[in-house]
Amino acid sequence: MGSGLSDAFNNALNGIKKNVGGVFSGRNPLTQPQVGELFGFNIQGAPLISTRDYFLLQLESWLTAIPLQSQWIVLIQPFPQCINTSIIQGLERTGGDYKNYDIDQARSILTSYPFQKVNGCLFAQSVQLPDEKMTIERANITNPRGFLPGIISTGRTPSNALSISFLETNTSFADFVIRPWVIAAEHFGFVARENDTTTKRDYRNVKSTIYVLQYTRTFQNVSMIPRKVWTFFNCAPISVNTKTLGYDEPASAPTIETNWTYTDYALSNSLYLPLPNIIDRISNAFRGNFPTISPFQGGKGNGNFPQNITGFL
Repeated sequence: MGSGLSDAFNNALNGIKKNVGGVFSGRNPLTQPQVGELFGFNIQGAPLISTRDYFLLQLESWLTAIPLQSQWIVLIQPFPQCINTSIIQGLERTGGDYKNYDIDQARSILTSYPFQKVNGCLFAQSVQLPDEKMTIERANITNPRGFLPGIISTGRTPSNALSISFLETNTSFADFVIRPWVIAAEHFGFVARENDTTTKRDYRNVKSTIYVLQYTRTFQNVSMIPRKVWTFFNCAPISVNTKTLGYDEPASAPTIETNWTYTDYALSNSLYLPLPNIIDRISNAFRGNFPTISPFQGGKGNGNFPQNITGFL
């Protein structure tokens, strides 16, 4: 009898030690704590933290706040030199009409600073980012009896093409920049050339770098920052999707989907900055009254209509 009580006491003591250790490992959460064990039964404790309140409290932090999904831009740098009238007309049939593939003026306008650098590529309407996965298989073991075969990695699965949809406007970015780019890539290919160096590019080099910046909020009247930056290396468009013309006006703005190949990609974040501390310091310094950080915020006539800094309107 004494031995049984001693064992029960030892089990209860060991259970308490185990559950205290479980608090730090996460296996005994403070929201649903277990005190110990006695006679083979768990002893329930009282919740020390409200599950709901703790979850909502964590979402109040900048680090765990849910970001806006619509705040992103695309940067394409650089545009190949071979996207020009002379080269494309020399590669493609014009039928004697040199207005065919006369793209120099459209390319110059559509790839200019106001349309590509002020707020990224203004024509990009959606981006489908690639997945990341690998394939596995079970080890082929003859007669493993009751043992489960081990797992073997069979390699990294090639990522899907990067898909970008561009807004269709009167001067079509998809048809007068991306379509000639696809044609040039078909003719020149992706081979390395001796004229490609760190300081200059061969005019036949059709590869570029694409950046996708996903922004998030910081503080009222303070600029957003990129929370994720995707960098796709050695990109080139491989297709401009079909477009059907009809006599009914669409309910939404027309877009043209394009697909891009790339060799590899990188992903970075902004957590190297102590953002919560920076935001608190800015807030305390200005006591919530932030100065205008851009001369374009006021709009025309001190109204809400933004100024047109491109000068094209």
